[in-house]
Amino acid sequence: MQNPIPITISKGLDVRLEGAAQDNISAARGSSFYYIRPSDFRWLTPRLLVAENDTVEVGTPLFADKQDERVVIVSPVQGRVRQIVRGEKRVIRAIVIESATEAVTARSMDVPMLSNSQDVRDLMLQYGLWPMLRQRPFSIIPNPDDQPKAVFVSCFDSAPLAPDFGRLLQGKEEYFRKGLEMLRMAAGDVPVHLCVRAGEDNALFEQCDNVQRHCFQGPHPAGNVGTQIHYIDPIRKGESIWYIDPQNVAMMGRFFADHVLCFEKTMALTGPAATTTGYFTAAYGADLSALFGQDWGREEVRIISGNVLTGEKLEDFPTVRFYDRQVTMLNEGGRREWLGWLLPGLKKWSFSHTFLSWLTPNKTYQHNTSLHGGRRAFMMTDVYDKVFPFDILPLQLLKACYIKDVEQMEALGIYEVDDEDFALCEVVCPSKMECQQIVREAIWELIVKN
Repeated sequence: MQNPIPITISKGLDVRLEGAAQDNISAARGSSFYYIRPSDFRWLTPRLLVAENDTVEVGTPLFADKQDERVVIVSPVQGRVRQIVRGEKRVIRAIVIESATEAVTARSMDVPMLSNSQDVRDLMLQYGLWPMLRQRPFSIIPNPDDQPKAVFVSCFDSAPLAPDFGRLLQGKEEYFRKGLEMLRMAAGDVPVHLCVRAGEDNALFEQCDNVQRHCFQGPHPAGNVGTQIHYIDPIRKGESIWYIDPQNVAMMGRFFADHVLCFEKTMALTGPAATTTGYFTAAYGADLSALFGQDWGREEVRIISGNVLTGEKLEDFPTVRFYDRQVTMLNEGGRREWLGWLLPGLKKWSFSHTFLSWLTPNKTYQHNTSLHGGRRAFMMTDVYDKVFPFDILPLQLLKACYIKDVEQMEALGIYEVDDEDFALCEVVCPSKMECQQIVREAIWELIVKN
């Protein structure tokens, strides 16, 4: 297949962080507990389908979406429901499953012959594969009755310390191709876009048939699916696009090829605070406290499910979120520094060239969680434009989101973006605004009013 002309992203920022994953893969040490969290699925309201002490198999439905009970989240392991953890107002925070020491995380299934798109969708819904799909706008699980205008599979990640997709898909190449075939069948007669990074080894993706392949080059957020959608097939009001992680495509492929349901995947352990970095395999929800060792529960270390820009701090449950493919460990900040910004700052990074470290652009840093400044009023500045590659006015859209002006948000392109697309704006913001939270709350306002 001829290489397409690369799409160049000129606006953006690569946050250079120490602690990239070493090139080795190991299985996470045996876990006896699995934590399944409804909060991993955006704005899904769960209806419990199991009770404490119930026995579950791989694929047993644990809870359904109250808005559409065809959408179910299933058990990734064979075991017993040890506890239903609830929070304020009896909100379900986690379903704790206890398994044997040698956990059973795969199960053979009887898969009937498939003749059309609806057959594939029905099987995905029945066995808990449907939540692997998400839709833009809103980054939610799509309605099984909807028809997207396209499907996107982003085959690289440009976020800090992002894992190598060649390692994530190692040994799963045939399953990935089979998964794409079934994904095309499920979505109907719509284009499937594979987005790869120019200049990398993309042999696996070049061998995929009946897909449209696109090359991207440039800094982060070139690897964000939102950026790729914007440059290839922008979303208008009333339209929707499905997207899915390549490892989830391979899981689908294994299910339809070998009739085996398994939610194990490969993830990366990264970050400057990690004692040892590398890749590990584990089923969704697995207790990873043994992997974190003595760092789990330490106040000096923050463990994040995902990357440092969009990830979530792990506090109560030592497990990776459903859609994440890496864990990042950072040192907690907040300590006062002698002379602070008066020093040359050769070991400090600054977007505005405040420190002399800008003379070494390829240097990596041991960033911590410090804000390096205080929160202040919303400043009118063009700094967002330097890291925001969309043909959208980021400052004006953020202001409209801030005041929940739905009409203005729609006019400025809210349907094309998600909170993760504003992560870099949050990094460089002189006002220390929670840009992602502002956009997330505005999107919820849109959903409520629609």
